[in-house]
Amino acid sequence: MSEGTGRSVLWWLCLFFSPLVLLVIELFHPAGFTTDPGMFAYLSKPEAYSPQHGALAYFGPGWWFTLHMIQTVLMGLVAVGLWLLVDSFGPSDRRPAGILAWLSRVAAFVFLIYYTALDSIGGSGLGRTIEHTLAMNLPPDQLQAVAAVLDATWTDPWVGGVGSFISETGSWAVFFAALAAAGALLAAKKAPWPPLVLLVAFGWELQVSHAAPHGPIAFALLLAAAFWLWWVWRRPAGRMLET
Repeated sequence: MSEGTGRSVLWWLCLFFSPLVLLVIELFHPAGFTTDPGMFAYLSKPEAYSPQHGALAYFGPGWWFTLHMIQTVLMGLVAVGLWLLVDSFGPSDRRPAGILAWLSRVAAFVFLIYYTALDSIGGSGLGRTIEHTLAMNLPPDQLQAVAAVLDATWTDPWVGGVGSFISETGSWAVFFAALAAAGALLAAKKAPWPPLVLLVAFGWELQVSHAAPHGPIAFALLLAAAFWLWWVWRRPAGRMLET
């Protein structure tokens, strides 16, 4: 496989296939349950759609585990896709485009690390822990004690699923990766501004939340931005635009 073919395959995998699958599965990723009724109380059983929780439906802790097993891989591919957007920048690219490209790469790397950690702790790991807890048929008092520990972990300021250091770092990293990539491409005249606005909007929406409804909106914006850029760059000299 040639370098050009390999890059094209990676582009479609990271910036089309992955966002498309994420768009669909995040429709079934609930939110807004931390306080009411509480994480364990909500995630331990299937739930129908409710405006408060956003998801079209929630299928129980087995789905929480499966969702995040898939999501972890695809989020990693999206991080690689953000890196691909600025992979044409090299040492000859001077300020500010070159600096912004490197800042985007660093932010994409941080996003990859911290979202993997978040999905491992509050996603697949939590899902399996809830499944094991329910399978043990614990007495009510013991079940309440385990639920209290898991709820406390979910809201922990360092590793929790919402508002924690890990969560906030990953969320802001993806926004800055998208923002810096858009700035680099604009400064170097390698892309028109409309798809770059979509790219920044993607980063902002994903920074707000990857659950429904923000997550599906974010990945729809990324799909639109990626397709627009692909359409521009497929033309001869498409990466060097005139003002």
